[in-house]
Amino acid sequence: MPLTKIGKEKYYLAPDFLSNIELYYSPPESINNDAIDITGDEAKHIINVMRHKIGEKIYVTDGVGNIYQTNITNIDKELIRLSITSTSSHHNVLENITFCLPRLKSSDRFEFALEKSIELGISNFLVIPTKRDVTKGTKIDRWNKIAVSAMKQSIRSYRPKIEVLTKYTDLNKFSGSKIIFEQKSKISIQDYIGQDKLINKKVYFIFGPEGGLTDEEIDVIDNAVKLRLTTNRLRSETAIATAASILSIYFKS
Repeated sequence: MPLTKIGKEKYYLAPDFLSNIELYYSPPESINNDAIDITGDEAKHIINVMRHKIGEKIYVTDGVGNIYQTNITNIDKELIRLSITSTSSHHNVLENITFCLPRLKSSDRFEFALEKSIELGISNFLVIPTKRDVTKGTKIDRWNKIAVSAMKQSIRSYRPKIEVLTKYTDLNKFSGSKIIFEQKSKISIQDYIGQDKLINKKVYFIFGPEGGLTDEEIDVIDNAVKLRLTTNRLRSETAIATAASILSIYFKS
């Protein structure tokens, strides 16, 4: 078993082993000592779709950094009880990074950007209103479901946090560096992070909608740093996924 002991009962799972597991989610409050109870849709999926049985081994994350290796000890309609056999603890290397996402003109494009960012390691999101928004409305329940699914798909152990702002200027209430992507900037994102500008500080990456941020929206952000993402112009959802990819590679997330 590819486990490395790090304490009395905690282990790290080898990365190559993690890539081969099937991961489920259960919140911290469902975990009591050495047992986990899974209910609702997650339990239905385990029972009815994956057809797991008593005695089988499955892996569960609590969304706050831990992955548990467990054995199924009881199945009762929509409740599954698991016995924890080992715990793998993981660090969120991108915990200080927040992506500020505009609503895009199609919900599919927004959801693509959200999903791919999570798969690449981003776990903090602010949904921001911008003047050139086309699509309105908030689908926080759906976004949270997409977030949990993407977390499990990419074998990550931190449940993404999604907050919706009512005013764009509320971004100034958050302490930390604010980064806006500007095609004409002479500083690339690679140059910026190569100077260790993102180490041990809160950083907010602000993305514009299809029509871009207005000059007023750019200027109203206090002390914003303007960076060039690529030499060519990208669609908003592509720009978001590209930035996530660059950060994932740099931080080895």
